[in-house]
Amino acid sequence: MRLGTVKQFDHDSSFGFIEDDENHKSYFVFYTAIKEEGYRRLQVGQKVKYQLAQGKNGLQCINVYLADTQESE
Repeated sequence: MRLGTVKQFDHDSSFGFIEDDENHKSYFVFYTAIKEEGYRRLQVGQKVKYQLAQGKNGLQCINVYLADTQESE
């Protein structure tokens, strides 16, 4: 899992961007990639763990978890 910081998240449009802590590149994230219980949302500045996958327009975040939670194996 990669570590990053939420740089932007538009709750009305349900997408945003996560900046990778290692390479400082920003990657697209859609709300369906958030693997949390209940209402899925991200806050600017929040630390997250995620994976990257090829999307229609380049790399994007998948399997996004808050950095202080444990992801399922």
